[in-house]
Amino acid sequence: MIAMRSRQHGAVLFISLIILLVLTILAISGMQGSVMQERMAGAQSEGISALEAAEDGARVGELWVKDNVLTFSDFDSTGGLYDLRDETKRAPSPYDETTWTSEKVKSGNPIGGVTPVYFVEYQGLGFAEDQLADGVIGGYNHESGAANIHAFRVVARAEGPSGRARRIIEVYFTKQI
Repeated sequence: MIAMRSRQHGAVLFISLIILLVLTILAISGMQGSVMQERMAGAQSEGISALEAAEDGARVGELWVKDNVLTFSDFDSTGGLYDLRDETKRAPSPYDETTWTSEKVKSGNPIGGVTPVYFVEYQGLGFAEDQLADGVIGGYNHESGAANIHAFRVVARAEGPSGRARRIIEVYFTKQI
């Protein structure tokens, strides 16, 4: 019996260590996958928060135009109001970081700790005057009492609560004045 024990040279111990190493590697890779999925879910949640805030900022911009714009003299490239018809008063690029400084934009309503910002650009008449006669209602045009339709662009931007996600929305709409 003693002779049998001396012939064993730790083969079971060696195999057990190899199996333990394989199980450890599997556990670590599974953990890394879980961490990656958690990061992706967090990024998606951050992006959704930013998108919701940007959508609300665009809505606030539309409401501002509908409630406040009677003339176009305010669209002088200050305070978030721009005019596409004048080269010196056109809106800056929404992709330029300097566009979103406080003196160049208006602020929306805070949503979940995020405050969207937006700017409005007046685009001019919604359609050319010579197209008025081609309307569905014959004889109804700017000379018969119809109001002019003016086009606007609202560009809103918001960041997620942690600042890691950013969304920009561009909305075009018209207002009858």
